[in-house]
Amino acid sequence: MTLSAAEVQVRLRDWLETNVEGWSDVQLRPLEVALGSGFSAEIFFVNVDFQDTAGSQSRTLVVRRQPGDLEVVLGSSLELQGRMMAALDRLQVTPVPEWVGMELDSSILDMPFLVMGRVEGQSATQNPNYNSKGWLAEMSPAQRGQSWKNAVEAYARMSRIDWQSDGFSFLARAEWGAPGLDQYLGHIEAWYHGCRKDRVMPYVDRAIEYIRVQQPENTEVNVLWGDSTPSNVMFADDGSVNALIDWELAALGPSELDLAWWLYFDDLFSRRFGVERLEGLPSREETIGIWEAETGRKAQHLEYYDVVVALRMALVAVGAFDRQVGIGNIPPENKSLNANFMTLYLAERLEMELPELGPDFYAFMSNMTPVDQKDDG
Repeated sequence: MTLSAAEVQVRLRDWLETNVEGWSDVQLRPLEVALGSGFSAEIFFVNVDFQDTAGSQSRTLVVRRQPGDLEVVLGSSLELQGRMMAALDRLQVTPVPEWVGMELDSSILDMPFLVMGRVEGQSATQNPNYNSKGWLAEMSPAQRGQSWKNAVEAYARMSRIDWQSDGFSFLARAEWGAPGLDQYLGHIEAWYHGCRKDRVMPYVDRAIEYIRVQQPENTEVNVLWGDSTPSNVMFADDGSVNALIDWELAALGPSELDLAWWLYFDDLFSRRFGVERLEGLPSREETIGIWEAETGRKAQHLEYYDVVVALRMALVAVGAFDRQVGIGNIPPENKSLNANFMTLYLAERLEMELPELGPDFYAFMSNMTPVDQKDDG
């Protein structure tokens, strides 16, 4: 069954009045959705009026629907994102969208959904690349540097969370190992075995061996954002942080993993894409220093975590490759499975022969984030 916008409006109104504590006389104004052959938006906005103990209220909400069987990364889910946002909104350690509620019964809106407050602001977009165009590029170097610092400090503050006493025990996944780095690596291994399909993937295969052989001992067990990139930060016009968004990849592990993920994407959207970093953005060393000042400790084992996060992104690339083959965008013999930006990064870190990025790679990327063909390096 495909719901119309009008049907969604009625069902959502009833759901909010029944499930949000303290809300009554809920009224929804017209939904901001594109109507075609029925209601099919994954994310939409709705203006809501209601009564609570403080009187009449008006608010703009964001509703995110997701098919129950859609798994972006092994173990990711709408439920995980919802539980993370609810816990973080309650704790107020770092800014997140205001939490309203979640419904996992797909009979209400055809899919499970979550509801949160709308966050004003803008992110550092990946397409177009934030280093070349957009509000960040229009800032002064000093303003850019402060914005970057604000974002790093915002996710670094998560290192203060006690995952057990502060209500994040739902992140512990015994099937992948003991909470912390062991579980994080166990998740990567399970993901790897699920997508390898008896194929030879030299860079990924070597990295899988490396992460266990070189695994450090006695690492911290922190609550991780999991997807710490500038594109997942909602900035105010002055560069302050209004919210961190997208919590589907939350996990337990050393908080250095969030730092390494941030540094990986900084490198990807500058050096690797052949785009000059904006003047004023803190360097890798300066970014690490900002993180250390906020967490109150020195960053440990970053060279190791560089490989771990690069391997994780290489597995994302494997999934993207398989999807592109599955829908017929590229043939199965396309060489980009083992020759892409992610395997190139792994090759650098593991001191392996670098893969050559040829026409197959650019054909693969043209369906996602187009890259101008150029010499490797």
